[in-house]
Amino acid sequence: LLAASAFVAGRPPPVAAAAALHLGVDADASGSCASNSTHVGWILDDGRSVSMERDEARSEMAAYLWRNVMPYDVSDARALGFDPDSLGSTPGIIERGESSLTGDGGGALRSVSRAAREGSAVDGLSDGVLNQTLHYALEAKARYPWTDAIPRSVYLEYVAPYAVVNEPRTDHRQLLFDAVDGMLAEYQRTDGPTVPKLRGPAPDETPREQIKEAVRLINTRLWSALGRESSPIVFRAGLTPRIYDPLSVVAYGHSSCTGLAILLASALRSAGIPARMAGTPAWHGNDDEGNHGWVEAYVPGDGAGGKGEWAFLEPTPGIAEGQEDAADADDLDRDPCKRWFCQRDRFDGSTRTYATRFDRVEADATYPMAWAVGDDGVPGLDRSDYYNEVCGKCGQ
Repeated sequence: LLAASAFVAGRPPPVAAAAALHLGVDADASGSCASNSTHVGWILDDGRSVSMERDEARSEMAAYLWRNVMPYDVSDARALGFDPDSLGSTPGIIERGESSLTGDGGGALRSVSRAAREGSAVDGLSDGVLNQTLHYALEAKARYPWTDAIPRSVYLEYVAPYAVVNEPRTDHRQLLFDAVDGMLAEYQRTDGPTVPKLRGPAPDETPREQIKEAVRLINTRLWSALGRESSPIVFRAGLTPRIYDPLSVVAYGHSSCTGLAILLASALRSAGIPARMAGTPAWHGNDDEGNHGWVEAYVPGDGAGGKGEWAFLEPTPGIAEGQEDAADADDLDRDPCKRWFCQRDRFDGSTRTYATRFDRVEADATYPMAWAVGDDGVPGLDRSDYYNEVCGKCGQ
């Protein structure tokens, strides 16, 4: 399984892109903004639909990630696959003085060898995690029809990133992309006459319904698909931050709630479904009562201009191959009160809850990590009001 995520021949070219945005052309009545292998269709925040060439979309993604790069990644920017010289703009974290990488920081960014900077095929060097992540984020746009119903700003922030929090940066996107491929085969589209057309979703299914079913399938089948023979990935408490990045969870076959949430969120992203981790660093604000993390997924609204929303679910590990139908994995349509932690005695107004973000400008908070107290490097969104409202109605 680990070999599946290794760098392979035919890798995408190194990222070298201007930060300027070019929107391409507006969509026409024929639906020309549907994404394919050469063009990417976007819905803008003002409701307009536009199309751009795939390389241009890749450049835009890279520029966005560079502007919002987390502090942990600045010194290793080139090793990750960023090309600051070409991307041009300075990451916001440096502009605001939030990073220790100032003054001679440019020297640190240029410390990698010239062969790596230029993408030469030198033994032992590749083009970094960033490029693989962007390649498969765009592959998902071409493959899954629901991606054309997701606003560009949401896709950039919750599908394009190579990380969720401060977990080790590993090359997991291809592994997860391949793992979910078979689970979602019936939903895949093709744009070439020589490629056999798959059955496709039911014609009356909306992108909202497609995403909900895709989330259910992934949360049901992911754990056996990435586990060892007859031994799915399972929950084991007390492992963060030792085992919480996707490849470590796959390698060991277990993790606590944080690692499982990061793995599921990353798997959803590999299918072009915006996802983030949510959780509380301490029940009732008391460290002694423990913490918990889960996943939120973005679901677009029905119809043109329908407002999308974030819904939550828990990872459901431990489902072995052949047991999927009877497993009753969590999904986005489940009554929130059916989840063990979504109860009034936990959400009585004293529990603070947050979701992860990547956009540092728009974030209204930082994501507090129970395993890294005081670390404010991950942008966040305060979701306390939402969970106190929803879960505060549950239980006796």
